[in-house]
Amino acid sequence: MIRVLEVFREPMANGGQESFLMNMYRNMDRTKVQLDFLTPFTCDNPDLMAEIESMGGKVFTYDHPFGENNNAVFKESVQEFLANHPYSIVHFHSGSTYALMEGAKLAHDAGIPVRVVHSHCGGFKNLKYHVIKMLSIPWLLKYPTDYLACSDLAAEWKFPKSVIQDHRYTVIHNAVDTDRFRLDPALREKIRTVLGVDANAPVLGHVGRFSLQKNHAFLIDIFAAVHQKNPDAILLLAGAGELEPEIRDKVKTLDLENAVKFLGLRKDIPALMNAMDVFVLPSFFEGLPVVGVEAQATGLPVITSTAVARELPLKDLAQYIPLESSPDTWADAILHTADESRVHRRNTTQEIAEAGYEIKAAARAFEQFYLDRAAEAGIQSDHAGTNQPVSAFNEKGTEA
Repeated sequence: MIRVLEVFREPMANGGQESFLMNMYRNMDRTKVQLDFLTPFTCDNPDLMAEIESMGGKVFTYDHPFGENNNAVFKESVQEFLANHPYSIVHFHSGSTYALMEGAKLAHDAGIPVRVVHSHCGGFKNLKYHVIKMLSIPWLLKYPTDYLACSDLAAEWKFPKSVIQDHRYTVIHNAVDTDRFRLDPALREKIRTVLGVDANAPVLGHVGRFSLQKNHAFLIDIFAAVHQKNPDAILLLAGAGELEPEIRDKVKTLDLENAVKFLGLRKDIPALMNAMDVFVLPSFFEGLPVVGVEAQATGLPVITSTAVARELPLKDLAQYIPLESSPDTWADAILHTADESRVHRRNTTQEIAEAGYEIKAAARAFEQFYLDRAAEAGIQSDHAGTNQPVSAFNEKGTEA
């Protein structure tokens, strides 16, 4: 068995990176490849930790506060961890260019033969971005052995131009479990009843961490315009994060408390998506959002910003609107789409599979990627991190 360390530069909760990996992990042959997870921050999702451990994986956390010297915390934590835990394959996941370049260097310096960097999103194209990308070029050319991305846009955003031009990166689809994410009219009716939502009310939905990237503040402005046009409209928000108190305050200020439902971290996302009529994602940047694919797998149309990669698999269920457009413009598109969805929503399971986004096939390819890299590097299973020494970490991985 090959044991792989998956490293995050953000807290673990229910974000897109975690969703991507868990979708793969659940469907891999874990007698061949086993995954462990590391974050310098926290894992605020006990169910996620329990599921990982039930499948034979380990979750290591340092429990540092997120937002305070994130880059320094990342470097110090990963450096110390790799010095005490031998792995032969380390896979870095982040929206941070710094984390990818620094992580790959730390793994190289620790003597790890396979060092994978994975771009999951874009970012703000400002002076800071250009400076960091320029500084990252020598590091990202020297230290990673493999480059993965969720979309061509995500690859172009993070990796050096020569990596793109020479096609040295691989796009790994953010595939979904179509046994879970599929149209289910009975489930739709049930969850709407549980949530107290009228059968004919237009329901907007969003699943994502309450962070700057997801642009919840603008989402609330959009919903305020929707609600003004149709007072029966409801907004479902699933997720948690550092900006949630701020968004709750805004909802209260706009007197929308009875129309916006904060649902927290949820295990029933497929049910919630069935209850929705349109999925709204006004992100400042994304690669290819897992939640967008999950939504389409339930037949749910997605309205998103033009900052998101235009690579969602079902083109007729994807609409892209500039962030510069007014909330009214977004609201008109949302209400029209919601009306169409209630009448013409369809089963898209076969379409998702044919587009290459069915999880079982994707997980086999992901598993084979690790096995191939291990073989190329001459890694034997009993030297792949399966026998980890006791170190200054307790059994949950938190620094003792």
